[in-house]
Amino acid sequence: MREIHQESGVVGPMRVGIMGGTFDPIHMGHLIAANEVMRTLKLDQVMFIPAGNPWQKSHLNISNARDRMFMVERAIFGNQRFVASDIEMRYEGPTYAVETMDRLRAIFPDTQFYWIVGDDVLVRMTTWHEWRRFVEQVTIVAVNRAGSPRMEVPFQYQRVVMPEVRVSASELRARFAAGDDCRYLVPEAVSKAVFDRGLYRG
Repeated sequence: MREIHQESGVVGPMRVGIMGGTFDPIHMGHLIAANEVMRTLKLDQVMFIPAGNPWQKSHLNISNARDRMFMVERAIFGNQRFVASDIEMRYEGPTYAVETMDRLRAIFPDTQFYWIVGDDVLVRMTTWHEWRRFVEQVTIVAVNRAGSPRMEVPFQYQRVVMPEVRVSASELRARFAAGDDCRYLVPEAVSKAVFDRGLYRG
């Protein structure tokens, strides 16, 4: 895991956003959301954490964790305020957000963490493993589309509005499998990684 580093001139605890997900593949929507949250909430960094073995998606055919990590690293290369972490890939068995936060807080006890999700994930968080304990130890940030209503959930969260970006990982996998052009939907480095590693072939 690339270390969270204190920027010169930053006083007090680091404020770090966490963006977890399968990232299969990572796309511009993920990057724009992370940047909008970082800008709006004045975060110092955003950490991207590809899911190791996501228990709620065990029935899906998900790409190899190392391939997904490689795409994330290529996508964020050159942005010193975006970091990638393999913390969920180091452990066998299903990965749970609450356990990831336990480990991060043990490694970085003075850091303030903000867990970034979309509306679709926000409304399902009560199905997560030990969700009550999870929401007590991290600030939840929901990324909403402009004009969308505030979602009602049984826990506190902050809301950040972002520009409309109509792109999904499932659509991108289908387009890559069909050999369609995915320019401007994913970073060029991610398209190259998909091609070089033979991912999403039909």
